Amino acid sequence: MNKKTRLNLIFITLKFLKAKNHMFLMSDENRKPLNVVAVFAHPDDEAGVIGTLANHADRGDNVYVIFLTRGENASSLCCSPEEIMEIRAGHARKIEKILGAEYRLMDLPDSGVHPSVENAKKLTGHFKEIKPDIIITWSQSNQLGTGHPDHRYTYTITLDAISYARYKNDSHMHEPHRSNISLYTNYFATDSKQKPFFVDVTKQFDKIMTVLDAYSEAYGQWPVKKYVTAQLMMYGRMAGVMYAEAYNKILWRTAQPYLY
Repeated sequence: MNKKTRLNLIFITLKFLKAKNHMFLMSDENRKPLNVVAVFAHPDDEAGVIGTLANHADRGDNVYVIFLTRGENASSLCCSPEEIMEIRAGHARKIEKILGAEYRLMDLPDSGVHPSVENAKKLTGHFKEIKPDIIITWSQSNQLGTGHPDHRYTYTITLDAISYARYKNDSHMHEPHRSNISLYTNYFATDSKQKPFFVDVTKQFDKIMTVLDAYSEAYGQWPVKKYVTAQLMMYGRMAGVMYAEAYNKILWRTAQPYLY
């Protein structure tokens, strides 16, 4: 190959890469926003996924957090269950503004979450309305704390609700949601031999701490900021970044390119 041919080849290659880069940027800028839904049992359960939700909100995605209960059994808070519900709702309103998300509190009893068709169909109504592309929820941990019955059953209810969302139901206002969904659960090393899927949340560290501050009275004496920071650093080391959150991939469908 002579010098002129090599120069022409380099020019064509550079031109192609520039065009490809431009196409990628345009498609990213003009892509349809994703609907990202986190489903947990109690307000403050989302401590391990805050950075991921903030990443999606910053990208212009629609972010929702749904709690199956109103957290009225929080022993660290004073007052009657009704007053605790109001405190919890106040926390949710603060954090909506911090994350740029929408928080919803359902009415299942705190410490009384159990898998049933009725409970799953209550959540199904939200899925039909929101039409999620990505759902993040509790894993089925068998460890004390993370394995709280409400947490384990939240996973089951969420999985059932995804299925029920595919069908018509006269009690639901919205049409069935039959599109593919990506489902992730937060990762606990003791529960899975599966390699975790990491999300770089380094740029969200300050926002994560601000959310945890908003929940401080609900956490009581538990040093949650130290615990979460240590976890973020551990997963960050495993992922090769400063701070990361970790997940199990349960369903991996059309949203694959967008959960980092």
